[in-house]
Amino acid sequence: MDQLDQKQLEQLKQQQAQKEQMEEIKKSILTQILTPEAKQRLANIKLVKPEKAELIEVQLCQWAKQGKITNQLSEEELIKLLEAAEGQKKQDTKVTFKRRKLSSDDEDDI
Repeated sequence: MDQLDQKQLEQLKQQQAQKEQMEEIKKSILTQILTPEAKQRLANIKLVKPEKAELIEVQLCQWAKQGKITNQLSEEELIKLLEAAEGQKKQDTKVTFKRRKLSSDDEDDI
């Protein structure tokens, strides 16, 4: 039983170390591709919507790895990217009501 617990503990430690390493890599990439103002904007988003900020960070890192981002993004460029991404996700919803006429709604009763 102790051996099994030790193995699980080792695995958890390895996973934690791997997670921390990935966070460091992500921070390094973001530092290279974002100006300080853009990093602050992303930090503000992270305070309000952590899940959204995480998705944005991952997307920015992927773009940097793919070579789509070659120079540092300013705060304005980051805002434009965020607005474009938000625009793609939003879909106009339209609600239509179809009312059925009931027999008591006949106009002949007037």
